[in-house]
Amino acid sequence: GCKELIDRIKEIAMVNFGGILSPFNAWLIARGLITLPLRMKQHSKVALATAEFLEQCPAVRFVWYPGLKSHPDYDRARCLMKGQYSGMIAFDIKGDEKVHQKFLDSLKLVTHAVSLGDVESLIVYYDKNSDKLPHYPQIFREGFFRFSVGLEDETDVIADIKQALEACGLL
Repeated sequence: GCKELIDRIKEIAMVNFGGILSPFNAWLIARGLITLPLRMKQHSKVALATAEFLEQCPAVRFVWYPGLKSHPDYDRARCLMKGQYSGMIAFDIKGDEKVHQKFLDSLKLVTHAVSLGDVESLIVYYDKNSDKLPHYPQIFREGFFRFSVGLEDETDVIADIKQALEACGLL
C-alpha cells in the first residue's frame, strides 16, 4: 500500500485494535471455536470436582472458585454462568515457600508454567513477595496458586494433586 495508508494503519488501527492475525492463525481460531462449548464444559466439570476436593482437603489453606458455595459471588456466578464456572482455580496449601516449591516439583500431570489457559492443566505460584498480590483480596496476600484446569479426567487431576500433597507430607 501507499505510505500514507500504511502510516494510518500503524498509527490508528494497530494502536486501537492490536496486531493483525495472519490468515492461518485466524483460520485456526475459527476452527477451534467449533469445539469451544465442549471444551469449556469439560474445563468447568474438572475444575469444579478439583475445587471441591481442594476445599475438603486439610492441607489446603483456601480455595477460590466461583462454582463453590463458599465463594462470595457464588449466587451471581450460578445465575450468570449457568453451571460452567470456568477452568481457573486459585488456592493455597499450608506450609512455607519450600513446601510450595516441593508441591510444584512433585506434580506429574499438571505442568508448572507461567502461561495459563490451554487444553492441558497448568499451574503457577505467586509468592507473598509478588507485585500482583496487592490487587487481590487479603486471603491471597500470603501467596497462592493459579491453576488452569485442562481437559484431563478429573480423577487424574485430583490424583496428581493428592500425590503431590503426600510428597510434601501434608496428607
